[in-house]
This record gives sequence, structure tokens and C-alpha cells, in this order.
Amino acid sequence: MVQRLKSDKVIERIFRDGKTIFKYPIKLVYLKTESVDPREQLQIGVSVSKRNFKNAVDRNRIKRQLREAIRQNISLIESHNQTAMMIIYVSKEKLEYSSIVNSISKLLKRYCND
Repeated sequence: MVQRLKSDKVIERIFRDGKTIFKYPIKLVYLKTESVDPREQLQIGVSVSKRNFKNAVDRNRIKRQLREAIRQNISLIESHNQTAMMIIYVSKEKLEYSSIVNSISKLLKRYCND
């Protein structure tokens, strides 16, 4: 099962020590976490820049599309427990949902091969 990434400490560690994979319009930053609990789940956070999208309505729509694309492709990464990842939308314009799903699936496949 996937949990939302909420911890500021973990997010800071991801950006400081994590590895990056990029497939336009999405950037994936991930980090393997060492946890005491072996059942620790996969944690995923989603981000859209306020600089690129001034209206909260636009940012929230893109975040919903990203979460849905992740949900559709979650079977690719279900076995990767104890990982925290941030998915960042870097494009400056709103793209079609099909291109977002395509990018997410390619990113997650590349992540699994690393």
C-alpha cells in the first residue's frame, strides 16, 4: 500500500541525498529509507510549482492527475517498500492527461530498472 509523504525531514533528505530521474514533464526524486519497521510502506509526494501555476485550481488539478496516473501504474513499484519519492511537475503549461500518464509509466519503469 502507498502512503502520502508528509514528513518534512524525509522530504529534506530526499532532495539532499536522493537520486533523480527525469522524463518531461515530470521529475522523480527518490531515496531508499532505512526503517526499523520492515513493513514500512512506499511513500509518495506530489508537487506542482506555484511559480509556474499561479491559480490553486490549476495546481490542484495537475496534482490530482498525477496521483491518478500513479494509481494506475502502481503495480510497477508495489514491491519497492521502504522508498520515499517525490514526483514534481516541471512543465510551465498544462498538458493533456495522456502525456502525464505516459511520462509516469516510463519514469516508474526506469525506476524499477535502477
